[in-house]
Amino acid sequence: MALSAFSFCLMTVFVKIAGQSLGTFQIVLFRGIFTLLLTLIIIKKKNIYLWGKNHKILAFRGLSGTIALFFVYESIQRLSLSEATVIQYLYPIFTTLLASLLISEKTTKKLYLAIFIGFSGIYVVLNFPFLNNSAIFDIENTFIAIMGAFLTGLAYVLVRLSSKLDESPYIIMFYFPLFTVPLSLPFVILNWSNPEPQIWGVLLLVGIFTQLGQTFLTFGYKLLPASTASTASYVQVPFSALAGAFIFHESISYNFIFGSFLILIAMLLIIKKKENKNISLI
Repeated sequence: MALSAFSFCLMTVFVKIAGQSLGTFQIVLFRGIFTLLLTLIIIKKKNIYLWGKNHKILAFRGLSGTIALFFVYESIQRLSLSEATVIQYLYPIFTTLLASLLISEKTTKKLYLAIFIGFSGIYVVLNFPFLNNSAIFDIENTFIAIMGAFLTGLAYVLVRLSSKLDESPYIIMFYFPLFTVPLSLPFVILNWSNPEPQIWGVLLLVGIFTQLGQTFLTFGYKLLPASTASTASYVQVPFSALAGAFIFHESISYNFIFGSFLILIAMLLIIKKKENKNISLI
């Protein structure tokens, strides 16, 4: 799980680097093509029926995951790497809340307490907007980051539902780039930028570290209880904070540390002690 978090951290670093010369849709498109080709190779090798059985649910999973990816990658460009990462980690709260609403999973008072603590953590990370006149707060940027986390949670719920309906994990993964590529393509055509040679290498690294992160995460959920694995994945936050400080010269404030701690507490409140093999969106 630590290797998974480290790989996803490097993915966000290269996304931010690529974003200095390319638009978000173009980065999403290249990542989608990489994932699509790799997933197709695996499916063909394992001789799995390509389209699955529950087409509507799989399509909704692909659509929600794609839109989530647009928001997440855009938030990485607009916010510091540490802020974008810590806000993204609201997704376990949204996953649990949406699971209770959409697939009737049991909800408790702890969930509502976790929601309150989690959003309090975001408020602290953003340096107390509205109370602190010197705080740099952009409602649009924060909305984009939170929507990324919300739609990530929705995508996870649909992954869980698809898994309960005995869909292959590889088919669930396949429906993600199946929507990512065609939905991002028109925007890329309208706003195409020719990547410089080194940026092609950066885009390749985005795809490689995404795949490594997904692979390590899959093995992590196989070897560890979900409660342990989910908690371990939060190590991506300090990884991203350090990467932001050393690579992009971003500052790490006491508010960020305390707010991240609050979000970690919220996450611990909603983790269930049962095996739960999810496929990573990011």
